[in-house]
Amino acid sequence: MSHSRRSGFTLIELLVVIAIIAILIALLVPAVQKVREAAARTQCTNHLKQIGLGAQNFHDTNKRFPPLRLSGGEGWATFWVLIMPFMEQGALYEKWDLTKKYAQQTAFARQTPVPAYFCPSRRAPLAGLSVSENLYVNDAIDIKPPGNADPVPTGTLEVRFSAANLLPGALGDYAVCVGDMRGSPNNPSVQNWFNVNSNGAIILATNTVTGGVLTSWSSNTSFNKILDGSSNTFLAGEKHVPQGMFGRIKVGDGPIYSGAWSAFVARLGGIEDPIATGPTDYGRSSGAVDGIFARRFGSWHPGICQFVFCDGSVRPIRNSIDTANLRRFASRDDGETVSYAE
Repeated sequence: MSHSRRSGFTLIELLVVIAIIAILIALLVPAVQKVREAAARTQCTNHLKQIGLGAQNFHDTNKRFPPLRLSGGEGWATFWVLIMPFMEQGALYEKWDLTKKYAQQTAFARQTPVPAYFCPSRRAPLAGLSVSENLYVNDAIDIKPPGNADPVPTGTLEVRFSAANLLPGALGDYAVCVGDMRGSPNNPSVQNWFNVNSNGAIILATNTVTGGVLTSWSSNTSFNKILDGSSNTFLAGEKHVPQGMFGRIKVGDGPIYSGAWSAFVARLGGIEDPIATGPTDYGRSSGAVDGIFARRFGSWHPGICQFVFCDGSVRPIRNSIDTANLRRFASRDDGETVSYAE
């Protein structure tokens, strides 16, 4: 008597196998995402360490920190250009003529990105250039997701904020800390984040411009000006750029090599400028209506924003930090004790 042997799977067995595979995938995907984010955060930490080391090496050579920007007005080179030789980017630095304005530089100098200036959780170095568009710093019309950062005319357009002056340039995910909005006078009614009264570690240079040519400049900060201690003072951190608004001028994601506006290069921390809650935070800063969508630090890492301090250490700061302690970290010389616990 012969017996036939069943071959293959029944429909029920096949469905069970498929269900098990689906469950395994559902369990593995979050784990893979966590591993990727951990790797990206580590790389971001390394980039900030390189930036901190670059600033310190600049200080060793010049006895001062690199300034935020060499001059205001239509925009000369910035911190991000000045540290290039100390970031293994000497060849790119050599393409810059520091006596000339940003818009007078070659396209290669303006548009070549530095990989260490980008956080892998947010975007790649070749993700694009800044948009050449007009900027009205007093534009208080809300930015609307998903990505409406179109400029709204408010008052007379300044030449330095015109599309003709803000030529497409390289972007970056980090910003130096210029202090808080109030600056050294600690005046909540007057902003001092774009002048020599800024109270951060990296501020505007003192300079001489003659006939549109930068003839001299000198930095205004050094280690002996960091009175609150180098381990308690931000040097640079991740800058907030809302999702869908990469390269848009209104949110301060302009050309980081242009000193036409402090917000292209720097961010603030304090009462008026808390850390953004995440990529979908489309809120505004408070205080003076000037760059209110372009002043805050913020990260694409969940729950935290990474900063390099003046001593070169890199630390994550919770997005929920109170603004009083945030201001103490941002200021180099307020004399107040930080009470934040990591």
